[in-house]
Amino acid sequence: MANYKQLKEKSYNLIKQEILSNRLESGQYLEEKMLCDLVGASRTPVRESINMLEQEHLVQTIPGKGVFVTTVSVQSIKELFQMRRMLEPLALQMAHESLNIDILLSFRDKFMAETENKNYALLHQLDYEFHNYINDNSRNEYMIRFLRVLSDNFQRVRTQPFYAEQRTLGGAREHLTLIDFIIDGNIEEAKKFLVEHIANTEKYYFKSLSSNG
Repeated sequence: MANYKQLKEKSYNLIKQEILSNRLESGQYLEEKMLCDLVGASRTPVRESINMLEQEHLVQTIPGKGVFVTTVSVQSIKELFQMRRMLEPLALQMAHESLNIDILLSFRDKFMAETENKNYALLHQLDYEFHNYINDNSRNEYMIRFLRVLSDNFQRVRTQPFYAEQRTLGGAREHLTLIDFIIDGNIEEAKKFLVEHIANTEKYYFKSLSSNG
């Protein structure tokens, strides 16, 4: 039983990571054998993984056609940005007393190092983990659950091939400022800067989208 549980978790995590990194692309058909080969598992854990991912709005089953990665549309991306601007400052307000300074400093060091290295893939992952760290400390089960779905879907935005490298570096530097505000206990300025950070990301994203459209 323990081995099966581990296999299901492995299957779920691998398929999810392929979706979040856009290696399984928006709208792509997910053939069951391909997924089994990808994760090295039988059909049962793969099917259970798909059920879990469907609850997180990362895949959808279309009757008579099969399972597909959900589509990342322009409208859905606008809605993601809208919800981030509304909810993430609230999550920060709720979380700030629970945030660990050592963990924040560790994030700061990593952002600085990978900005210097221009390691865009790792900066995308750090971005995802940093925002999840704040959101997960909001101490509200419903907030955490909703923001995790929001964060997962937004990771698909920042890992799209045309996402501006300039914005990846700029966003990393903004994280340093945000961390400094939080460590200094200046939460109101941190909340304002978080909204600005999200707005900057939105501006650069749609600028890049139109340039590659």
